[in-house]
Amino acid sequence: MTRRVDKGELKSLAQDRIEDILNQLAPGGRHHRGGRAHYLVSNPMRRDRTASLCVWTRGTAAGGFKDFGDPHEVKGDVFGLVAYLNGKSITDFVFARDWLLDFLGLGSMSAAEREAAAQARAKRQQENAEAEERRRRAAHQRAHQVWMGAKLLMPGTPAWRYLQSRGIPLDKVPHYSGDLRYLPAAEWWMGAQWGTRIENGREQRYKVQPGPRYPAIVTPLRDAAGSLKALHYTFLAPDGSGKAPVDKPKLIYPEQLGLSMWIAHGPSGLDPCQADSAGASGPLCITEGLEDALSAALAVPELRVWGAVSLGNLAQQPVNRPCVSEIYIAAQNDWGKAAALAELERAETQLARAGKPMARLQAHTGKDLNDTLLGKE
Repeated sequence: MTRRVDKGELKSLAQDRIEDILNQLAPGGRHHRGGRAHYLVSNPMRRDRTASLCVWTRGTAAGGFKDFGDPHEVKGDVFGLVAYLNGKSITDFVFARDWLLDFLGLGSMSAAEREAAAQARAKRQQENAEAEERRRRAAHQRAHQVWMGAKLLMPGTPAWRYLQSRGIPLDKVPHYSGDLRYLPAAEWWMGAQWGTRIENGREQRYKVQPGPRYPAIVTPLRDAAGSLKALHYTFLAPDGSGKAPVDKPKLIYPEQLGLSMWIAHGPSGLDPCQADSAGASGPLCITEGLEDALSAALAVPELRVWGAVSLGNLAQQPVNRPCVSEIYIAAQNDWGKAAALAELERAETQLARAGKPMARLQAHTGKDLNDTLLGKE
């Protein structure tokens, strides 16, 4: 007979032991810290040994996963993770529940032991939440310091040449926000090498060797109040002829959820907060990438333009504000894949709740608006 345990309690217990669960079901991965910490490992259920399985290990998302090596990019919560790593369907909650009950030892715990465990868990959760908030504040401060120390984006720099190669003369972009800045030699931190050592009885990670350095455009990611909470990095080739020769030339530090790149302010020239106060309302265009956002601003000066950074962050854009009269979604043509299209439609449904007219702004040629600007087929 399966012992009855509240689903929320079981999920919380599993999240609290996520590191132990990963050591049991998917050992040998590597941890990444910064923002929401995550764990990368190859899927033990496949022959492909690429570290494509990403599992979040901290905060309310702990146990959530996405398998970038799967054709459908399977994703789910900690119950789905347990089922998935045991070769079951991610919807097989019964299997995941029973496995976790056995793994966590809940079937043999007395009521008093469970109560003591619950109290200890609540204390740890409070401590973890406080530590997480301190980390987030420190990361926000670090991002702001990096941006303040970056250079203005000027002609003659690799960053300027890169934008020109994409058909974007920055000095010709109407109502440009001025947010983009330039780092001559930014570390591409995904290429860093890490080691571990024991300090005060605990395992600590340390950087053995930093990643390679490249020129980079850094763009603030702002919350609805305009505060800089993160940076979007576009790493470039040394001469600005294209992106840096790395597998992921665009990175975000430390997070992106609900944040936006403010690229152009529309005819009012006022940022969203100023426009809200002044009653200056106008159409908003939301794109995914930086180049698309600049292309939209260059082509249609009447638009206020934000970059959502990713399709997954599109639904989180704060569109329910006075400065937004209508919404245009710059849909990329490569969003035609079934999973991406479904996510786009979900985002549109979410954004439509603001009760504002909304339409897709589709690229006429090529993959996206920047391809259309460049005349690519």
